[in-house]
Amino acid sequence: MNIICIPRGPLTSNMYLAYVCDELFVIDPSVDPDTIKQEITSVSAILITHGHYDHIKYVEKWLEKYPQAPVYMSPEDSELISDPRSNCSFMDGVAKTFDFSYQKPAETIESGSVSIKVIATPGHTRGSVCYLFSVDGEEHMFTGDTVFAGSVGRTDMIGGSSKVMMDSVRKLSKMDPKIRIYPGHGPDSTIADEIKYNPFFAV
Repeated sequence: MNIICIPRGPLTSNMYLAYVCDELFVIDPSVDPDTIKQEITSVSAILITHGHYDHIKYVEKWLEKYPQAPVYMSPEDSELISDPRSNCSFMDGVAKTFDFSYQKPAETIESGSVSIKVIATPGHTRGSVCYLFSVDGEEHMFTGDTVFAGSVGRTDMIGGSSKVMMDSVRKLSKMDPKIRIYPGHGPDSTIADEIKYNPFFAV
């Protein structure tokens, strides 16, 4: 599995290109596809961890270029994409709404030979999810704004809850320590390092 992090989204959010065999998955389409240096011929799926503007800014442009790509997002975040205040686009100085079709992810997304586990982790938003790839004996998880290296996402915006967030953190803390995590902002980490260094994992 080859993972490329592109940290050029609004508020320096991370967009990821995850290559698995002959398939490409775009996680949190926050960067203009016309600015991507990598040559992309097709996209197997677009995976959205949550509906905040800084993570989905260019989803509609990605769909213009790759209309065959299904989009997965929790419907619990439907309010966010339709309301500028809820999706926090004001933080980038705009009032943006989105109009795109998406599918509710099942517990597992099957795409060709790739199987992706979907883990509900509300707290930052009601519909926050993590996507877990298991490839060649290694596990890679995209955590959005649920867990960062050394911290967790804020819970003071619409749909956020500190209590629910801690329930999600406890769920992740019980997973395999060897899992490498790729957050929505900042550097990657592992569950083991978060258990060791992240104060929220000690609660």
